[in-house]
Amino acid sequence: MPSGPKAKKSGPKKDVLSGAGLKALVGKIEPLARLFMAPLNLELVALETPLENGRRIVRVVVDHPGTGPGGSKVTIDECTQIARQLSAKLDELEPDCGPAYVLEVSSPGLDRRLVTEADFRRFSGCLAKIKMIKDGRTIAYLGRLSTSEGDFKLITSEGDITFGLSPELKARLIPEM
Repeated sequence: MPSGPKAKKSGPKKDVLSGAGLKALVGKIEPLARLFMAPLNLELVALETPLENGRRIVRVVVDHPGTGPGGSKVTIDECTQIARQLSAKLDELEPDCGPAYVLEVSSPGLDRRLVTEADFRRFSGCLAKIKMIKDGRTIAYLGRLSTSEGDFKLITSEGDITFGLSPELKARLIPEM
């Protein structure tokens, strides 16, 4: 009997939503999410589609307009209501069970990502971490956001970092307790 590594048995590989199918789903979810959020006075903060542990997650991130420092006041009941409405409507529109995905509806959380100019202005004065590419390397900075007309700054212990918004810039609030 030969010895050596044993072949791993794997079950049938699940189809994971990707490509054009994912783009089409996101195109349907965005207007539906806005429709279901309106009566609850919620806004769409982000629509994320990460692949986590081999599963496609379609994450709808919602918040109350103008929520600033101190965090979101989105409730579990609001997230549940939107998730149920979205899920029911998507099942109605797409009864065929195509590639798998998991629908999530959540608040942005205390460590929310900052993406838009409005995000940076809304959270001016808050502690944040930004990552940017400088000379081909990713550098992280920790400090307080400061905004004035047209400028974005991070006030750090080493000095002020002035930056502009770009797809390469990653920013996240740091919760202060």
